[in-house]
Amino acid sequence: MTVSPIVRHTVRRLLRTPAFAVTTLATLALGIGASVMVFSVVEGVLLRPLPYNRSAQLVDLSHELSLTGVSRVDQSDATYLHYRHTNRVFSEIGAYRVTTADVGTGPGFGRDGPSEHVAAARMTASIFRTLRVQPLRGRAFGDNEDDPSAPRVAVIGQRLWERTFGGAPSVIGRRIEIDGVPHEIVGIMPARFDFPNTRVEVWLPIGIDPLRTKSAAFDYRAVARLRPGVSLASATADLQRVLPTAPEEFPGRLTSQAITLMKMRAVVRPLRDVVVGDIGRVLWVIVGAVGFVLLIACANVANLFLVRIDGRQRELAVRRALGASRATLAVELMSEGVLLTALGGVVGVSLAALGIATLRALDASINIPRLAEVGIDGTVAAIAAGVTALSAILISSVPLVRSSTLSQHAALTETSVAVTAGRRRHEIRNALVVIQVAIALVLLSGAGLMARSFARLRSVQLGLDAAHAFTFRVAPLATKYPKSGDAARFLVRTLDDITGLPGVQSAGVVTKLPLDDEARQDTALFVEDPPTKPGTIPNIHQSSFASPGYFRALGIPLVEGHTFDPPDPDRPRRDVIVSRALAERYWPGGHGVGKRVRMTPVGDWYTIIGVAGNVRGTTIEQPPDEMIYLPIVVSPAVTGGMGGMGGSAAGSDTARWTPRDVAVVVRATGAPALVATQVEDAVRREDRSIPIYAARPMRDVVSRAEARTSFTLLLLGVASSIALALGAVGIYGVIAYVVSLRTREIAVRLALGARASEVRRMVVGQALLVTLVGIVAGVVGALAMTRVLGSLLFGVSPTDLATLFASATALLAVAWVASWIPARRAAAVDPALALRSE
Repeated sequence: MTVSPIVRHTVRRLLRTPAFAVTTLATLALGIGASVMVFSVVEGVLLRPLPYNRSAQLVDLSHELSLTGVSRVDQSDATYLHYRHTNRVFSEIGAYRVTTADVGTGPGFGRDGPSEHVAAARMTASIFRTLRVQPLRGRAFGDNEDDPSAPRVAVIGQRLWERTFGGAPSVIGRRIEIDGVPHEIVGIMPARFDFPNTRVEVWLPIGIDPLRTKSAAFDYRAVARLRPGVSLASATADLQRVLPTAPEEFPGRLTSQAITLMKMRAVVRPLRDVVVGDIGRVLWVIVGAVGFVLLIACANVANLFLVRIDGRQRELAVRRALGASRATLAVELMSEGVLLTALGGVVGVSLAALGIATLRALDASINIPRLAEVGIDGTVAAIAAGVTALSAILISSVPLVRSSTLSQHAALTETSVAVTAGRRRHEIRNALVVIQVAIALVLLSGAGLMARSFARLRSVQLGLDAAHAFTFRVAPLATKYPKSGDAARFLVRTLDDITGLPGVQSAGVVTKLPLDDEARQDTALFVEDPPTKPGTIPNIHQSSFASPGYFRALGIPLVEGHTFDPPDPDRPRRDVIVSRALAERYWPGGHGVGKRVRMTPVGDWYTIIGVAGNVRGTTIEQPPDEMIYLPIVVSPAVTGGMGGMGGSAAGSDTARWTPRDVAVVVRATGAPALVATQVEDAVRREDRSIPIYAARPMRDVVSRAEARTSFTLLLLGVASSIALALGAVGIYGVIAYVVSLRTREIAVRLALGARASEVRRMVVGQALLVTLVGIVAGVVGALAMTRVLGSLLFGVSPTDLATLFASATALLAVAWVASWIPARRAAAVDPALALRSE
């Protein structure tokens, strides 16, 4: 027999049973497609090396403050320079900071009209050497251009080059306006260069001045390349060795005593781990889920093949009696499994590609790092082929094993031996169904736990009212508003114009928008009463600058005191508002009004004039942030706390301080979209050239904060739904086959007076019994497996009994529905016809 006749014969057989072929193909395509899609995401996000030369040598450098409980503190300019000079383990170190930039307008700068606000990174020239990357055109900036007094240069991304300059090669050497200052374009980075993230389109020198360091302002991140043969542990030990000597080289507010008191430790992590973040836990859970789906699909198909081969027993026995060899029959039977699995693999890969495209379309909302790198590449194609081949082996072995046990005599004579064998085969099919039900219960329980977590997240009191509110960001340029008072006047005028619009209830500005993924703005806090003991390390709290209208615009209540007075650019304030959580930490009952605090060990005190309601400032899962709110025109002394305050003073205007990059929050009387255009026009009337960016309803901000949980819930929900459907098909197939085996028995029962309802109960009861056995096994598996979800859950125990009970009840209901049709068919058997046919 050649291959072609076998294939043609197999296709003809499958076309004669289209229901079997379509059901098997769809089942395999779902199982293989889900597996390939999820593995492609895992391979692209977690397993694939970063797109840099010898990326395994790249590490992220940070610190940990054990005493204060701050899990990550980045680099100050002093610690970066000190590590660069004294380490023995790195071939290169670079520092960087993610920021934004206004790409200029006007003649000679690429285009007319409002400037474009883009993500940018300020970094040392050594970053390019550390990553070992080369520009697409031109050059990277050099070490001499790191100097703050050096001529202004920029490297731009390929997308910005093509969008602004039409991809003209002559762009190298041209000047572009960035934040109101002309810069010379010296290089163009390729589109695949996405450091520090995929949004960055402009790279600028960081301008660290070794003679004017701020040792306690940890505003920079650092990346380094390990020397060959150096381990993470050795690198960590080397940095810890030199950390205490940093204050000797760069004296300042970071002292050796402070390092000891805070239990400050150097931390070295693989750069890939930092890029990926905590998404790995989610993806590995989903890998397990789709692996279970593939097992259920294979078990289901195996059951279908068992039923199919049992239905062909007589045919196969006749052919065997006529001289066909066992090998010929085995190859013929296996060919069906191989062909259907191969087709299922092709369809499954197509479904996986569609799923990946859908995930990419949702990238902005689900926020998975490196998702742009995910695709069906050679590695994923090889894995898809492997999964398909493994499935083919598992499925094709069923008819192979079954054909070897066929009794030719029993099949031709249909003796009681055949009936006994049929019952044995039925036990095998029952075992497969038990496995399917058990796995389905594990998946249902996982999805149920995530659903309850999502419901708990949705019911959390956020401390704000997102309905009818929308936000956008503006950043007044230092070149256009050189003094802090100028920037403050622009913000005050803009807010007055917006508030006066019809359909607007209130408007305000804030530097750190709640639930947004911006960097934290942390500061130390010294309290007058009870006093912070001298020589102790103060607590670190999150801070933000806010205007008076911000609290009303976002629906944040004032539980005590009052909000800020209207900002006066000529009169900096020494007032602050704190959150209730912060007030309760320091003063019993949270009565903080009238208390005084400061953000530096010495200097003027600032009076608490109000206590605001708690707001989930970072994530929904974490407790409300202990917040410090400062007015938008304030004395610059408050900016000297640990970690900085996240803004920057303007020019030499040191009598007052105003943030430069703020979020505007507007509360409308109706739908935000109805007034959004008028609000934008009001901003443009004040400054035609200012970019407006990150515009979105506050509901979108809240939804993005829920994205990780909703993404996990979605995929687990899809996996459990597929498992439930496949389990129902498996139960239906087994019960239907049992009814066909017991037709004679059922006919005798009916002939002897059994009622149809009794027959239905008997058939349904058998299905429920098999399901109950699977549920018992599944409960044991669920109690073990759902613990893996513990770190992903919110307000729900991994062993939640209510979820297990609901999942088991759902499976019993599905089993009842799946067995009802065979039960009705059994009850409708005509005893006379059934016995006559026997």
